[in-house]
Amino acid sequence: MKILLIDDDVNLLEALKEMLAERQHEIECSTSAKEAVEMVKNSDYDCILVDYRMPCDDGIWFMENADINQGTKVLLMTAYLNRKVINRMFALGAAGYIIKPFDEEELMTHLDFHGN
Repeated sequence: MKILLIDDDVNLLEALKEMLAERQHEIECSTSAKEAVEMVKNSDYDCILVDYRMPCDDGIWFMENADINQGTKVLLMTAYLNRKVINRMFALGAAGYIIKPFDEEELMTHLDFHGN
């Protein structure tokens, strides 16, 4: 599965990239929503994991501005539990969300579910 990870936490991105690459996934990372919008223009992804709270532009901004392939599953990653944010992300096309902090098993359960 080709996965785009979007989060301003570089340490989290590196840990997720390493873990998912070990499971034979192709991983690309971005620390900003603006950069990720450009990445989505130039490549197709099976899944996008996007953080909500980031400096400058947030996950909602990403969803409003990215031209995401219809077959791509988008999952919100957040520690910020807010029904309005989650509902807005769903309205913009997110398929689900995962609450930070999460462990490897929880992440893999979400990816397996949404990858099918």
